[in-house]
Amino acid sequence: MHYLAILGRQPEFGLVELESLLGSDSVHPFGKSTAIIDRELDLNRLGGTQKLGRILYRGPTRDLNEAPISLDELPIREGKTSFGLSYYGASITQRYVMAAGLTLKKRLRSKGSMRFVAPQTGTHLTAAQVKFNGLTRGGFELIVATRKNEMIIARTEQIQDIDWYAVRDYQRPTRSASVGMLPPKLAQILVNTTSAPLVYDPFTGTGVILQEALLLNRAARGSDLSEAMVTAAKENLTWLNGQRPDLPTWSIELVDARQLRLPDEPLAIVSEGYLGPNMGKRPTLAEVNRLRRELGDLYAESLTNWAKQLPSGAEVSITAPMWLTAKGWHKLDIIDRLSDLGYNLESFRHVDSRSLDYHRPNQIVGRQLLILRKQ
Repeated sequence: MHYLAILGRQPEFGLVELESLLGSDSVHPFGKSTAIIDRELDLNRLGGTQKLGRILYRGPTRDLNEAPISLDELPIREGKTSFGLSYYGASITQRYVMAAGLTLKKRLRSKGSMRFVAPQTGTHLTAAQVKFNGLTRGGFELIVATRKNEMIIARTEQIQDIDWYAVRDYQRPTRSASVGMLPPKLAQILVNTTSAPLVYDPFTGTGVILQEALLLNRAARGSDLSEAMVTAAKENLTWLNGQRPDLPTWSIELVDARQLRLPDEPLAIVSEGYLGPNMGKRPTLAEVNRLRRELGDLYAESLTNWAKQLPSGAEVSITAPMWLTAKGWHKLDIIDRLSDLGYNLESFRHVDSRSLDYHRPNQIVGRQLLILRKQ
């Protein structure tokens, strides 16, 4: 059985996550924002996939209402059944989606009372709309994805739990803009690029990486050179224990990433490295060059310290800063130094691992994801 994954705002991150978990042979990009996978996954464990649907049809592109799918496969209940329709990859309009949905509603009328939920904007429903309208609980959503002359129709079976993401992002007792606010989804993706039973974060900050590692049933340990951050992370993970009492073990210590002694057990280093100071306006080239020197030394010294302790093949997934100037984005230039520091950049079949950049509109400080393996 095959499934269609609807990837997030930056699809390449979802592809890296899926390829890390399933292997490259089990992941097949389909257009820009979707991918085919050969098994069902628990969507609560994925940060880079918004929806997961079971494929009902794959073949030449045609009108939805002429596709050879059995209407008997659609869950229509007594009373009124709500259903939605989402299109990805097609050069169509919202009006087209509305017309296709209304035609399908007429076809289904003989089976029961139907309520069509149309996209509020664009050509697809958000996860929030699917959840609010109960389309995975007694209703259904059909996903139509197209690529050139090929088409997939899938029925949504899972959506991301956006409420739980919001709780663990905004209801934690301590958040700090001074160290950046790593989104839980991105932290989850980073953790999922590794597989070791223990996740160690040497730049713990407020503990988002450790939080997501624990929720993925991985033991978590971390450290930070700021006593305030160590206290904040402990408060947040203690709060998380109150939300989910069955979490694995965790601990956090006060130590500099350049000097720490790693636990003598199989582990993966997963971290949002120090991104530098907050910025209210775009820096000058001189300011960026100074930051690149200072933070470049921090990253190089930290990576060197870890390399001395890690076995060959050990997993290191870390973010490094990038800055937006009047002339575009500037990165830390750490990639060209990785071999000398004892690491290889992990390669992926479906994504260029040198261009995994994360930033939101209007952000000045962004993140470059570095997925590394110890030589």
